[in-house]
Amino acid sequence: MDRRATLSALNKFDAPLEELRAALVELDWDSEPVITLSRVDIAAMLRRFTSGEVDARTVEARADAIECREDIQFEWGDEDVIASAIHDLANPTLQGQLNVIVPNVLAALS
Repeated sequence: MDRRATLSALNKFDAPLEELRAALVELDWDSEPVITLSRVDIAAMLRRFTSGEVDARTVEARADAIECREDIQFEWGDEDVIASAIHDLANPTLQGQLNVIVPNVLAALS
């Protein structure tokens, strides 16, 4: 899988997390952005969580994998709200358990 495909699959939940982690290890950190993460993408991830399709650990792990990547840019104009949402989702020890913070994160994304 190339960089764009790997990051797109991470963003869209299109591949198993372990497969993506292995692919991410192979990618250099220094790269220009190749995909854009939007508020809609994060909201879709959270809807999958609230419907029971994915668990909190999966959401946390995916958000953690996205956080601080230079090859994923945040949607123009919404950079701060997206960065905040990813930070909150990737750090439940600091921000609170996912089932508690999801309503606030979704409200911020709206």
